[in-house]
Amino acid sequence: MQKLPPVNKAALVANSIKYGLPILGVGIGIYAVRRMLKRNPDGTSSRVAPSIKDTVIDRQNLTISASDAALYANTLYGAMLDFGTDEKVIYSTIDKIQSKDDMLLVIKAFGMKQYLWGTRAAFLGQDFNLIGWFRQELSESEISKIKPKFDSWGIPL
Repeated sequence: MQKLPPVNKAALVANSIKYGLPILGVGIGIYAVRRMLKRNPDGTSSRVAPSIKDTVIDRQNLTISASDAALYANTLYGAMLDFGTDEKVIYSTIDKIQSKDDMLLVIKAFGMKQYLWGTRAAFLGQDFNLIGWFRQELSESEISKIKPKFDSWGIPL
């Protein structure tokens, strides 16, 4: 049977500290930043999107079905996902929405999605609702094109 060479325990501990502490520090830093960015009870940042958790949808005022709302929400998500935003798709989709309750249903169907510079981010991203995604993806001049409709509905944009 072959005998193993002796282990230099000091070098083993030094390497563990040298590589382990920075990895641990990065992990703790990411966790801290992620917790710090969450503000509203529904997970949205109060600096980016108002919370709509307590908003009530009047079902009698709806002109679209839940499946239509899901289709609009997925269309808007697709227009903003990944790099580059398709503003024309956003404008045309919002033009199809007739009432405040329809828009609230679309926002609810959109739900909370992780955002990190327009891409999916499972760990580093921040949860935003549809309004938060609009604020991240659209410039002020682009928001001004859809803001009058949101103002008429009483939905903050």
